[in-house]
Amino acid sequence: MILVPRTRCWLFLSALAIWAGAAATSQAQPASTAESGGEGGPVIADSTVGYIDGAIPGNQLRLRFDAGYNNNVPSRGAFFYQRSPEAPGDRAEKSVDYQELSAYLELALNERFSIFGEVPVRFINPQVDENARGLGDANFGFKWAFLFEKDTVVSFQLRTYVPTGNGTVGLGTSHVSVEPALLGYRRLTERLSAEGELRLWVPIGDTPFVNGSISGGSANFDSTVIRYGLGLHYDVVRTPRFVVSPVAEVVGWTFLDGKKTVAGPDGTGIDLSASGDTIVNLKLGTRFKVPDVGDLYIGYGRALTGERMYQDIVRVELRWTF
Repeated sequence: MILVPRTRCWLFLSALAIWAGAAATSQAQPASTAESGGEGGPVIADSTVGYIDGAIPGNQLRLRFDAGYNNNVPSRGAFFYQRSPEAPGDRAEKSVDYQELSAYLELALNERFSIFGEVPVRFINPQVDENARGLGDANFGFKWAFLFEKDTVVSFQLRTYVPTGNGTVGLGTSHVSVEPALLGYRRLTERLSAEGELRLWVPIGDTPFVNGSISGGSANFDSTVIRYGLGLHYDVVRTPRFVVSPVAEVVGWTFLDGKKTVAGPDGTGIDLSASGDTIVNLKLGTRFKVPDVGDLYIGYGRALTGERMYQDIVRVELRWTF
């Protein structure tokens, strides 16, 4: 398995940023107030955030690349992957770097309702366990905008995760999960918009594993998780042919139950409760849009809390709209 080092990730991102900046300079053209969506002009709601789920149903194909570094408790709540099936006395995993490539397709049946599916491929690089790569856990669902106005959209989304990844090597959770969510979009000014989410990740059943005297039983590791986020984006450049929008997001997770395996002083695993663990991340990025064609997002996230899914994450995604 080839895992992209941090330096190469940043070189890749720098090249993309230079390309996008050049494109912005070359394509920016003066426009009339109505065409550019300036004061008094028409503005169509458009989801711009990079980590929060967008509230607006639509037709899109998205390719996404994530590179996350230093997940220090990867088994927490069996949310990232299932608890490793080690025996008593085995060393606990202290840090996992990973990459994930995913393809997402969303089809709008009308302006208020869409269906979607996503298939990821994961590459993990643990310190203790073996490197692994392969299909991750796929997901599918629907989005319904029960409030759909020019400046405000509020949607209900239901996403179901299926265990298509091999959980025993860290590629999935080995259980089905459902995730109902409330998603919102609000245009605050002609150029400034806010988006938010409130999601509840609910595992269906517990992941079985073998550990000492427990054989084929359950560790009760799987946790219900509340996820919440708020994002702001501002169109610093907006013409009929090109839009540049910096994005700032704060995203959090709170584990309501379940367990986690941490390393003791000698490195062996100790199972502790994950209940109450809260993780908060700051995400900063920029989206470069070509209206009616698609866009490019480049973003970086960092943990603000001691508890974390990763210390750092880099995200790049391409979207095509149709």
